[in-house]
Amino acid sequence: MITGQNLVGGEWQSNNSSKYFKTSNPKTGKNLSISFEQASEDQTNLAVDSATSVFELYSNTTLKERAQFLGIIQDELKILKPQILYCYQAESSFPEGRAFGEFDRTMDQIDRFIDLLNEGSFLQATIQTQSPDLRKTLVSIGPIVVFGASNFPLAFSTAGGDTISALAAGCPVILKAHPYHAGTSEWVARAINNALIKCDLPLEIFSHLGGQSFTVGSQLVMHPNIKGVGFTGSFKGGKALYDMSQKRIEPIPVFAEMGSINPVFILENKLKSDINLAEILGQSIGLGIGQFCTNPGLIVIHDPREETDFINSLQMKIKELSLGPMVHSQIESNYNQQLIQLKNKKELLQVTASENSCAALGVTSASIFLENLDLAEEVFGPFSLVVQCKESSELLALAAKLPGQLTATILGDINDRNILQKLLPILKEKAGRLLFEGVPTGVAVTQAMQHGGPYPATTDCRFTSVGSDSIYRWLRPLSYQDCPNELLPAALQNENPLQLSRKVDGVFTNSAI
Repeated sequence: MITGQNLVGGEWQSNNSSKYFKTSNPKTGKNLSISFEQASEDQTNLAVDSATSVFELYSNTTLKERAQFLGIIQDELKILKPQILYCYQAESSFPEGRAFGEFDRTMDQIDRFIDLLNEGSFLQATIQTQSPDLRKTLVSIGPIVVFGASNFPLAFSTAGGDTISALAAGCPVILKAHPYHAGTSEWVARAINNALIKCDLPLEIFSHLGGQSFTVGSQLVMHPNIKGVGFTGSFKGGKALYDMSQKRIEPIPVFAEMGSINPVFILENKLKSDINLAEILGQSIGLGIGQFCTNPGLIVIHDPREETDFINSLQMKIKELSLGPMVHSQIESNYNQQLIQLKNKKELLQVTASENSCAALGVTSASIFLENLDLAEEVFGPFSLVVQCKESSELLALAAKLPGQLTATILGDINDRNILQKLLPILKEKAGRLLFEGVPTGVAVTQAMQHGGPYPATTDCRFTSVGSDSIYRWLRPLSYQDCPNELLPAALQNENPLQLSRKVDGVFTNSAI
């Protein structure tokens, strides 16, 4: 059962001097029954110190041992699935289909990292046998802090991509649970702790800390033994953590995904020929009650003759959307405040609101948008802004003014190639993923996925937070020069005991040396 306690270095602890908080049901607005304890300063320090004490041991576990550990985490999640999903729905009010879908996505992510560990090439073993003998591989960086995300209580939280990629990399994890789904997080933390017990691994590898205030997170980021941070959330929150980390005596990487308006550019001929655009985009705007980081928050259309009925059609789709409550009260409050501010800017844009939900659509012109770039700020929720461009030059100028994004979408047909060829080089510098069909909502969890983009979408556009390549955030290169064979890690030993494909003197080979 849920206790509301903190898991500190493998021990569930009660802190009588703690501040308490409760989660609530977004549909009813009422608090749920369990009280959760905010981790104390002593508990936070102990969690980091415990992780530090086992880092060397855990980072030297074999890839096979880590793969087995992740597999047992899956087994434990399956055992606790009824309790996890019951709590998930109580704390989020997401429907059953979303709950089961996100649980399956969480399990699938773990599968990806098990496959990665079994295959092993991510270690990037590189050997030069000429004098000097140089052998390079990737090694774990140290204890990692992961912040649970508010909009994905499972897939981007306690056993989500950040945590699992760090554990796969050989890094202990201290998880700062999101306070709005603390119960769901505790159930998942129990699954991870149970897996450590069954694998006979040190329980200090994983800690789970709660708290409503910023105190616990700030203390974790500033602890000198923390070596990296994973965060998914707002620009304000991610930037604050990043700035804090750079003020440490030893600055550390903060891999923060901080938001994006994911512009969709619809070119002239595509706009005229595709009668399904309004339907597709309307569904995308409302998907997940607009609480996906890839929500299409900006739709730029090239309609020089104003011949299409796209805007009217999309407004009708938005009016018809029937959506549930947002995942928690703070997100909903922030969204409503932003919507009120936009509605008050009547001289800049027209806002159409749904009759059945909080969904809304704004419409403005390119000339107004280019003079008021604050309209490009993310409105996190089921809202999108349509910008009408009469000239292709306006469309290109608008694209050039946009800040960094997770995604950018270009929808055109063969007759739009001229403008597409001019637009593509601009957007290539703006986004981490470029789409030429469909909508940006929906992120495939594969090695080829790039979920990250230029600032301010993320703090480091070289890395992804989705897919198995996200493991590289928690690894660093290390070269061994003229090292005796028996002291080398298995990935670099002459015998190639892991049977990896290694680059030896410039040639990839699975052979021993």
